[in-house]
Amino acid sequence: MNRTKNIMALALVGMTTLASAQVAEDTELYKILKSKDSLLFDAAFNRCDTDTMASLFTEDFEFYHDRGGFTDGKEEFLRPTRENCEKRDPSAPQYAKRILIDGSLEVYPLKKDGELYGAIQHGIHRFEFLNDKNEYQKGDIAKFTHVWMLVNGEWKIKRELSYDHHNSETDEHQTMVSLATEVLDQYEGNYKSPQVGNVSIKRESDHLLLQSEGFQATLYPQSEDTFFIKERGTTFKFVKTDKKVSKMVILENDQIVDEAQKT
Repeated sequence: MNRTKNIMALALVGMTTLASAQVAEDTELYKILKSKDSLLFDAAFNRCDTDTMASLFTEDFEFYHDRGGFTDGKEEFLRPTRENCEKRDPSAPQYAKRILIDGSLEVYPLKKDGELYGAIQHGIHRFEFLNDKNEYQKGDIAKFTHVWMLVNGEWKIKRELSYDHHNSETDEHQTMVSLATEVLDQYEGNYKSPQVGNVSIKRESDHLLLQSEGFQATLYPQSEDTFFIKERGTTFKFVKTDKKVSKMVILENDQIVDEAQKT
């Protein structure tokens, strides 16, 4: 895909796939796979329920990890989890937590001849671990991609990729500030981008909500005229002409990648 042509969509959804292919959050497919995602990680981190985990993978499951390497097969993948769960003290506090980054989960249907046979699920999550003071401390943040397949009417993961692991502390240079309601209100309205078309900005409490073509993003204030998406490295700067907001400039890693004119 031409990155320049679709750069704003990439900044918002974080994948090299056209935003229009993503299903909306209120669709049945999105809700089903989001619940499956929650079930999987709850079983793994909270309940040590390897039977539930096993029910969510195909027999030929493959796992690719940018640090841990390649794991071939469902049983090979589950073996270390089973061993760790056997050693775990049920009365001990939960050692690790997995936290899905709000707004990061995306679902892309896979079809053949118009019939749904699978889906790609992509998201960002972070982890917390108990330290020697029995306090949870932040660990890595990472991206994940699941290839789900419909097997006899049941959703199962055939391939899983876990990548871009890095310390979550490096993503915390963007600090949210508090802005007055009248400051936020001036940014509300409709904008038009040559890359993705119509974009709507609305105020929600202490932040802004961006919506366009089936996807949305929460914009947090970094300064009076600049906002950011958590965990994305993408910022949005509102520009005024004659004391009125005239456009929104989108920056990725401090480089301008798109502009949306206020209409």
